Amino acid sequence: MQKVASSTPMQGSSSHPLPHNAGRIPRYSTVFDAHPSTNTHFLYPLKNGKGRVWASVNLRREDHQSSNSLPILEGLSPVVGSVTLDLESAEVIQSLTLSVRGRAITGANEGGSHTFLDHSHCLWTKDQKELYAYRHTRSYNVSSTNSSSSSTSGKLSGQYLFPFSFILPTIDATGGTLPESFSERSTLVRIRYEMVLKIGRGRLRADSKLHVPIIYRRKAAPPPPSPLRQRSYHENTAAPSPDIDPNGWVTLSPVDCVGQLLHSRTVVLRCRLSLANPLSYTRGSFIPCHLRIESVDEQALDLLASPRTTIVRLNRRIRYLHDAGQGMQANRMSLASKPKFENCDVGQAIWRHDLGNRTQDNSRVRCLVGELHLPKDLPASADVVPFGVEYAVNLLAFESPTFQPNIGESSTVLQRQRVELVTQFGEGPMPVSSIGKTGFARTQTDESSDIILAALHKISVDLGW
Repeated sequence: MQKVASSTPMQGSSSHPLPHNAGRIPRYSTVFDAHPSTNTHFLYPLKNGKGRVWASVNLRREDHQSSNSLPILEGLSPVVGSVTLDLESAEVIQSLTLSVRGRAITGANEGGSHTFLDHSHCLWTKDQKELYAYRHTRSYNVSSTNSSSSSTSGKLSGQYLFPFSFILPTIDATGGTLPESFSERSTLVRIRYEMVLKIGRGRLRADSKLHVPIIYRRKAAPPPPSPLRQRSYHENTAAPSPDIDPNGWVTLSPVDCVGQLLHSRTVVLRCRLSLANPLSYTRGSFIPCHLRIESVDEQALDLLASPRTTIVRLNRRIRYLHDAGQGMQANRMSLASKPKFENCDVGQAIWRHDLGNRTQDNSRVRCLVGELHLPKDLPASADVVPFGVEYAVNLLAFESPTFQPNIGESSTVLQRQRVELVTQFGEGPMPVSSIGKTGFARTQTDESSDIILAALHKISVDLGW
């Protein structure tokens, strides 16, 4: 069993090497889990068995990370920092490599961990002749000639500073979108990222490693909406309907909701759901919705084509691999890997009547406009081999005591449309809510009102009113 070196946060904002204390380079790995050192950077030290710091990773802290205890790295953003070595005596070091790794974890054993990202950045190898360029100004008194020979032989001594700057990827080797760091109590899977400094020691000695936990955030914005929708946002007015702005909406195929009304007759309501185009939305904002409902039964429209009975929800599906035995082998699934799915609803649309539709001859048509507000803490959409986050807008059958749909009780979903959740707003005006708190989302109180309404309708039918 490998021994793990102790690590504590290094204090101070200076990136200069530490004083020279006794001790040799350890040949084992260490996992560092510490708080940030200063308000300008994160500093993670690697210590030997005697507590002497001989290597460290320094990561630049961005302004928006001032309250976070772990570095936050964003896709497509530069990762900037440096690696410092402080070697008292000549040691064989053949390479320095930084890697960003991502894993999906479903258990404590090896079979419950699947690596989907291993992005490496080489800082230095012994084949490079410019080792003197990395020697720190406060290093030991070693001539440039000795430095050159040390580079060739792979033996280093003194103090060195290796700066780095590289771009984080946003996709894995198969082209799948990387997931954000993820952990929820109700979900069995966790997504963990770490930065690993690997100090190559050659064939006869074990490499030294420093593991730095990080948080990964996806950096993505939706494409721009239609010009008419942008104009409505700019003027703080309601967005035009699908009839006026067909390019601003994705209108789904019509679907029929069939059921028994007032326990007396079968009714058919044809529903046509439209979602704002493109089907990519920023968390913390909302999904604009439009629903057109048609029926030859006007009483059915009066009872069911209402904000209180119309149900459109956002469903989230977490996909991950659960192994009975081994985990990923060479970025491939083992035969024991079994896909698991966890579904939950994470939002419900609020509705109001489409006022602009009332001027038309629509005795057999009702139109509703809605907004499905997205919580700020929802994880962005992702799709890699061992893990995925998928979202879909579900249109459900109307909910009312006056109506019994003819579909099974196990599922009342009439239609499902996949959508993407991203993390940032796109260019142009910000989306403006036209409903806000004036909209309607169904509650238990409204179910009681429906029961009273159903009773009144039944009385009117019995009396022939």
